[in-house]
Amino acid sequence: MNRSNKMNTNNYTPVTVNDIVYGSEESKLRIEEIVDGHIPFPFFGKCAILLYGTFGTGKTTLAKIIPNAIEVGKTKEELAMEAEFIACQQGFTGPQVMTLIQKQMAVSSFNASGLHYFILDEVDNLTKQAQQSLKSALNTQRAIFVLTTNNISQLDKGLMDRCVLVEMNAAKPAQLSPLAKQVANDMNVVLNDIDLHSVIAACNGSVRNVAYNVARFARRKSI
Repeated sequence: MNRSNKMNTNNYTPVTVNDIVYGSEESKLRIEEIVDGHIPFPFFGKCAILLYGTFGTGKTTLAKIIPNAIEVGKTKEELAMEAEFIACQQGFTGPQVMTLIQKQMAVSSFNASGLHYFILDEVDNLTKQAQQSLKSALNTQRAIFVLTTNNISQLDKGLMDRCVLVEMNAAKPAQLSPLAKQVANDMNVVLNDIDLHSVIAACNGSVRNVAYNVARFARRKSI
């Protein structure tokens, strides 16, 4: 492969909520309303955001971006305390989850908002008991939780009722086209309409696959 066809895929990792390729305008609006403060949050029994949808749509990436975005929107200041990231392992029990949350909540928040932030990734891996415990933990105004799941059907309905639901399903080809063109341009690869369609079709709606597929196409073009 020519040196000009090499790339650093980290250059395409989203860093703001606006960098995310959303599957629908409604999903984008729900995030923007919370981040921009148009809707008070936590508010009216909801202190969590649930990002749900298929694999490869940027749920975990967005979950990691949201806490700082909310803090900046509320206070104009960056997070002073990083969000607590909890990778939910298969079979996680209620006491295990609550121990992690309570340990963090027992410490005073250094964030300007006074809020604690938690990210629970792949929350569908939690046992039913753990989901019940988490549901109880969401009865607070002192913390914001961001949850992700590929299998929303596995979640407790009461838990979901305490969340703002944001669908994160596959983006349409037209939505992935700008990113594919940007990657191709950065790699000095020319994509005609047929090439572009082929590259995007192979992504199966996954943002994660865009840079990889363009890189693969570039390598083949250079042979």
